[in-house]
Amino acid sequence: MFKLPLILFLNAVFSTDGTDSPIIGVLSQETYSIRKYLKDEESAKSFIAASYVKYLESAGARVVPIWIGQELDYYERLINYTNGAIFPGGATYFTEPKGYGETASIIYKLAVEANKNGKYYPLWGTCLGMEVFAFAILNEDIRTNCDLHKVAVPVHFVNGYENSKLLSQTPQEIIQILRTKNVTYNYHRYCLTEAVIKKHGLDKEWKILSTNKDEHGEEFVSMMESTKQPFYGVQFHPEKSPFEFKNNYGIPHCRDSIRVAQYFANFFVDECRKSKNNFPDSNLEKISLIYNYQTTYTGLNGSSYEQIYFFTQEDFNKNQLK
Repeated sequence: MFKLPLILFLNAVFSTDGTDSPIIGVLSQETYSIRKYLKDEESAKSFIAASYVKYLESAGARVVPIWIGQELDYYERLINYTNGAIFPGGATYFTEPKGYGETASIIYKLAVEANKNGKYYPLWGTCLGMEVFAFAILNEDIRTNCDLHKVAVPVHFVNGYENSKLLSQTPQEIIQILRTKNVTYNYHRYCLTEAVIKKHGLDKEWKILSTNKDEHGEEFVSMMESTKQPFYGVQFHPEKSPFEFKNNYGIPHCRDSIRVAQYFANFFVDECRKSKNNFPDSNLEKISLIYNYQTTYTGLNGSSYEQIYFFTQEDFNKNQLK
């Protein structure tokens, strides 16, 4: 039987290059956009749609909820302990004090600094989460009104997309699905356009990978990535196809839409596997995971989210990652 040299075997088993089981932070947001669906959760201060958690777990990650409106040292611990973070979609104002936009900006700047210092820390933004990247850089909301609501479409790839980190290793079958089939689900009233990105100089550090047009012919960016950091953004919602089932919302659940969603989940979780971060002790890790919180079946009350994690001020106070 062929035997590996001992040193190669040990390196394979005990590799220190990243982690096989990354822990990824998911940013919570204010609850006012979903207040009408709340019944027993009036004390909730923020929420996370469970579909984002399931999406990451489907690719082998674990999740830590990220509180909004905390002190800087909380977010510094977050960047040191977790292996990456997602800014989810939703409906909130970027300028709300201690809200989603301000918190995302803090995390973005800390992640930039971490990567500059050699600590690999990926970020992913979906819909609102991609839009907030621009806000975090400019401290200004540069979004354009564009309405592509409850619609799944193919994407239009921009020249050079195949040289991107996000898509360079994508199987051609997935590229063909993205190019020709209605598998990218859009649920937004705002967007980033190529013209606005260039006007504010963001094209110097962000590469546009694909575009789409809204119902009025307005072209918007549907995929982009940072040329300097492991940061990725999509305007569409890959997490909805496998995990959200609201009737009459036009969410595709076909096999191809699931394959596309799983590709993006696998890609980002693999990026987070490159991070060498870890929690300082196993007990802190365990009490920080989202397993400590229960979901609420909000689909029963008419929400577009089937399940939601709600968080209270007491949750904020109890779990400060220390």
